[in-house]
Amino acid sequence: MKRNLFVSLAAMGIAGGLALSAWALPPVHPVLPPVAYIDTETVTNVPVAAWQEHAGKFKFSLTCRTTATNNVQFAFGRDADDDGILSLEESDLVVGWDCGKWFLQGGYDAERIETAVGTGDGQTLAWTVRLSPRTAMPVSVTATVDGTPAFGGVDVGIFYSKNWNMFRLTGRGLADSAESPVVQILPDSLTILMR
Repeated sequence: MKRNLFVSLAAMGIAGGLALSAWALPPVHPVLPPVAYIDTETVTNVPVAAWQEHAGKFKFSLTCRTTATNNVQFAFGRDADDDGILSLEESDLVVGWDCGKWFLQGGYDAERIETAVGTGDGQTLAWTVRLSPRTAMPVSVTATVDGTPAFGGVDVGIFYSKNWNMFRLTGRGLADSAESPVVQILPDSLTILMR
């Protein structure tokens, strides 16, 4: 069972009228370890900065085989004890596919919000959060499953926190679920500071 994770972070800012500064972090391609136990669970943790100066958008997508028997989940949070593992208690947002439904919950102990948008060989859950250029707080979100709106009415604040520093990908099931998550931080379209 081979599982891949792609994380891409990039941002650019323009200051002082003519000065241009840009940063980009290389993509991270960790592979989940093979299943070692009968429960078929495999997990990997990825350290990452969820915010940089001049960030304007936070984008996330998760593509996987959406069968009635598999489970793929992606958790966002802060590794508060710096042990390199995003524990259940440290997770602020958990999102994924679970045996026939996409789900979203504000941490492992929060109420689960579900949406059923068909099943099949593969689907993509995606969202884009627009961030306030001054506070880096979420302003609006667009969430879809294969282009169909999903999770309508959910508070925009659940979809992003600038304090996240760790992601956790978990796969369960007998078949390879071919998950492919992508996380991107994109620059604000243009920031000009006049003096």
